[in-house]
Amino acid sequence: MTRRPAPPPRSVCFDVPDGHGVIEVTGDEEGSLLLLAGEPAALEANDGCGSLGWLAARVGTGGPGLSEVKYLTEWLGAPGLVPDPRTGQAEPPDPECLRPLLSLLAPGRYVMTAGLAPHDLRVVRPRALQVQSWYADEELALVTTDAWPPRDHRAVRGYGDRIRAGGGLPALVALFPTAGSSVGHLLDGHHKLAAYERAGARPLVIRLAPQEPRPFRPDVLDRARAALSNSAPGPQGDALGRVFSSLRTKPA
Repeated sequence: MTRRPAPPPRSVCFDVPDGHGVIEVTGDEEGSLLLLAGEPAALEANDGCGSLGWLAARVGTGGPGLSEVKYLTEWLGAPGLVPDPRTGQAEPPDPECLRPLLSLLAPGRYVMTAGLAPHDLRVVRPRALQVQSWYADEELALVTTDAWPPRDHRAVRGYGDRIRAGGGLPALVALFPTAGSSVGHLLDGHHKLAAYERAGARPLVIRLAPQEPRPFRPDVLDRARAALSNSAPGPQGDALGRVFSSLRTKPA
């Protein structure tokens, strides 16, 4: 029997006409750079070594500082999204429910989908001024932007109890450079993700992405490269150099 392909995920397009630009992602499916208040914060990209080698790095010694997103914590704890039991896809929420977060994005048009993460999910934990490499043999990788593992064990236990009870599932929010990207930056939901991992369950992820990829800006790439230039000696440093050289040559 021929297996039918999975239907495309249901999506919602919305405009952010007056976003504050606190959070921005540039790049495409080969790599992206997360910017916070215009400064490079986290990099993820194909390392050019073949076999889908990938790397991620946190730029700067401080955490990205996404405290504003915490306004959404209560709603995201039980957003009422119900994944389809066959496809794992869920109807995306009304963008107004995410307004505290969306107002922090760079102005533009975005696409939102929601659904259960695939069974093969990688959590990437970049440390300040260090490069982490991996082979992208999973369908989805999430780059953490806060302490990992989370420090509030009580919150993790609380979400775990909710997940095991089988009621309304808590949701994560991740920002991707394109709707089809397999690597995204986890904006909110570190405690929820840890709870899903402990419960052995697939997390519910709300995916955000610019409708049109945002090109890398040479000045921002230069600042990111300068910050990381002494952080990855040897083979990793070579891979990082190849990444920046490739990103620099992409058309603006």
